[in-house]
Amino acid sequence: MDTEKLRDLHKLKEDGVLSEEEYQAEKKKLLDDPRPTGSVLNATDSRDYSMFIHLSLLLGLVFPWIGLIVPIVLWLVKKEEPFIDQNGRIVANWLISSVIYSIVGLILAAVLVGFFILFALVICHVVFAIIGAMKAKDGELWHYPLSIKFFKV
Repeated sequence: MDTEKLRDLHKLKEDGVLSEEEYQAEKKKLLDDPRPTGSVLNATDSRDYSMFIHLSLLLGLVFPWIGLIVPIVLWLVKKEEPFIDQNGRIVANWLISSVIYSIVGLILAAVLVGFFILFALVICHVVFAIIGAMKAKDGELWHYPLSIKFFKV
């Protein structure tokens, strides 16, 4: 129940804007409303949003900079939700780790070993994003293997 909205509703009745019947009807709607107030998401919304954070990693395969920016922006927008924050930290850890691994792979490409590293990194990126999204949809946290823990989860 949102006490501020109740106070506003009561003030409208006191000012004569609402009749007693309208006031009671609006009060009942407000008290019976199962939706959360403010920015708090229900569990299903948090799981869906977290799933999209993981899946947004796949954008990096087509648009490299977008694949780095979108997951971070999605995380920061809803960071106040604990489940979303944890999934965002997991994805951010993987993003930073994969950039480091990519740099190493590019350096080692001079001796041809780096191409195998970069290919394996692309495969891991796709597989980890899909598994992470499925786990988030089920309400589970899944830490990406090979991910360096820069942000504590």
